[in-house]
Amino acid sequence: MAKEIGIPPEELLKLAEEDYQFGCQRLGFPIPKVGRKSSLLFQSEMFQRAFKRRLKLPRSYPKELLHIMNRVEELVGWNFVKRLPTDGDHLSRPVLEALNDLVDSLEFLVKRILPRRISYYAFRDPLTEVFNRHFLQEQLHFFTMNRKNFPVGVIYLDLDNLKRVNDRFGHKVGDLYIQKFASILRSSVRKGDLIIRLGGDEFLIVVPKAGERQLEEIVERIRLNTELVNRERELPVPISFSAGWSLWASPDEPFEEALERADKMMYLNKFSR
Repeated sequence: MAKEIGIPPEELLKLAEEDYQFGCQRLGFPIPKVGRKSSLLFQSEMFQRAFKRRLKLPRSYPKELLHIMNRVEELVGWNFVKRLPTDGDHLSRPVLEALNDLVDSLEFLVKRILPRRISYYAFRDPLTEVFNRHFLQEQLHFFTMNRKNFPVGVIYLDLDNLKRVNDRFGHKVGDLYIQKFASILRSSVRKGDLIIRLGGDEFLIVVPKAGERQLEEIVERIRLNTELVNRERELPVPISFSAGWSLWASPDEPFEEALERADKMMYLNKFSR
C-alpha cells in the first residue's frame, strides 16, 4: 500500500507516529508510549488512509465538513477512548456531540462489558456453559493456597450412551443430551460447587470442604434428577451415567491422585452394572 503514494514503509511509520503525537500535543493529551511495531503499523495504515483522502478532496470542500473529518480521524487514531472538543461551528457541533456519545458507549463496552464477557467465555464450555479445563487449573492453584477448602471432593461422571445417541440420531441430538445432563448437574449441587466439562461425555464436580457422605448424597441427587428428566421423555434415549468419587485430602497430595481414584471408581461402577 505504501507504493501507491510513493512513501517507503519506514518513512510512513515515522510520519504516522509524528502525526499521532502532534494530534495529542495540539489538544493537550498525554502521548501514550507505543512499544510494539504492530501498533505503529496499524497507526501508519490509518495515517495513509487519511493522507489519501486529503489528496482526493476538492478545493472547495466545506470547512465544517473538514472539521468533522478531522475529529473522526482523531477518534479512530485514539481507538475510541478520547472525547472530542465540541467548540466547532453550529453545523459541526451536533455531529461532534453525537460522536462523543459514540466514544462514551464504546469506551463502556471495551472497558466494562467486553473484559467480563472474555473472562466468562475463557473459562466456560461453549456448549453447556459450565466451567472448562482452563478454569479447573486456575481453581486448583486457588485451592492449594487456601487449606481451609480441604478436604475437597472430586466426583467424576461419564455419560453411558452418548456414542450410541450420536451414531443413531446425529451430533445435534447428542449435543442436546450433553446440555440436558449439564442442567441436571447444575440442579444437583450447591452454589459453591464447581461443575467442569472435561470434554466429550466426561464431567467433573469439585466440592470444597467435603466429606464422603456429602459426595454420596450429591451423586444420589444427580440420579434422582436424571430419573425426573427421563420421565419427561424429551430425549429418544434415556440419560444414563456412571460416577466415581474421592477426597483430595490436602494440598500436599497431588490433585491428579484424587482424580485418578475417582476415575477408577467410575469405571468400576460402569462395568459392574
